[in-house]
Amino acid sequence: MIGFLLVGSVVVAVVKGARIQGSVPGKGAILGLAVWSEGYVIGTSDGLLTSSDGKDWSPVPSFDGETLVAGAGSEVVAVSGNKLFRSAGSKGFSAVEESLPAVRALSGTGDGTAYLAADSMKIVRVARGGEPVAGEFEDGPPQILALSVADDGATMLAGDLNTGLWRSEDAGTEWTRILQTPIRAALVDRATPGRQLIATAGGVLWSTRADPWQFTDLRVGVEALAQSADGYFAVTADRLLFESEDGLSWRSVVGRDASTP
Repeated sequence: MIGFLLVGSVVVAVVKGARIQGSVPGKGAILGLAVWSEGYVIGTSDGLLTSSDGKDWSPVPSFDGETLVAGAGSEVVAVSGNKLFRSAGSKGFSAVEESLPAVRALSGTGDGTAYLAADSMKIVRVARGGEPVAGEFEDGPPQILALSVADDGATMLAGDLNTGLWRSEDAGTEWTRILQTPIRAALVDRATPGRQLIATAGGVLWSTRADPWQFTDLRVGVEALAQSADGYFAVTADRLLFESEDGLSWRSVVGRDASTP
């Protein structure tokens, strides 16, 4: 059983009587995870949180509502309301676009481009320093809640809790449904070509075109996934941050083993 306690200014998780420091504070839904040189950023339905070590978290001022977040090269991009923000290092975030449609999911590529899944079956691309470019599709995921875009900008994974996982090879014009399992997050693997990972209520799974879907050893509900040059990262439903060198074997940043029930 998992609960939450406030001890001083630190939020801790309580798992079977053992207190685990470092759980993501608050009760808002986890909406995204980004990892960069300065640490970790998590988007929630209540705002944006940052941490340098994955254990102690602080809210980002001016983000007090539903906020999506994703890594985009050396930067972090975030969407709150109808605005797109880019990280500015220790100076925080700056709004770079203020006229976005309703956005349901967010992804970024190595060149800093942000990709936004909007209502009305639309993918919006915003290059660094560029204007939004929208592309619509007629047959595909109707309400994208998870989005991951490869660095080539062509390969995309999208998913939701109703229709499962979809894949596009032409920047979102045509889609093929490849899995009916409810999807909470998706990841086009940049380190292992052809591999993909998904987050589900039962844990993280992986596959390639040659390999069927298989569970990793992170067998708890996962809400968000991210990848950086340092490896793979996940936020679980009990609001703990996990990391992995290969995407298969996971360990908690705060010391909890992935196989702990």
